[in-house]
Amino acid sequence: MMIGFQRTQVIGAEFISDEIIRFNGIQEDHIYGMEISMEVRIADGEILKITGNMKRYTNYVCPRAIPILQTAVGISLRMEGWDKQVMREIGRKGCEHFAEIVIECGRCLNPAVMSKDLAQAVKENPGLDQGQFLDRWISTNA
Repeated sequence: MMIGFQRTQVIGAEFISDEIIRFNGIQEDHIYGMEISMEVRIADGEILKITGNMKRYTNYVCPRAIPILQTAVGISLRMEGWDKQVMREIGRKGCEHFAEIVIECGRCLNPAVMSKDLAQAVKENPGLDQGQFLDRWISTNA
């Protein structure tokens, strides 16, 4: 008999204003089903608001991790070591699965902003050299 395992993680981003982006992250496997929604200020990467939901979990202690998500509020996704802080504060004290989703959402901040900026630039200039735009964007924003 072959034992199999599959985990899916999906991150979505929506710009709710020019200053704030909302990430929605989902992690699903045959044991766990978890969701995170967090709002981030684009300029400094600060997590402004976060909520979580556990659809499937292994034991009665798991939901106790939901309030621990609030320790992420105030963390800047642009600060050195932010991902380690998230794992320390949320993963170790609450739920590693939640921490993994928050970290993956955070890793999507710059690509989401770059995608939005590229779409706006192409709208303004349909003949834009997208390669040059991306090279310039990365050199000034990374």
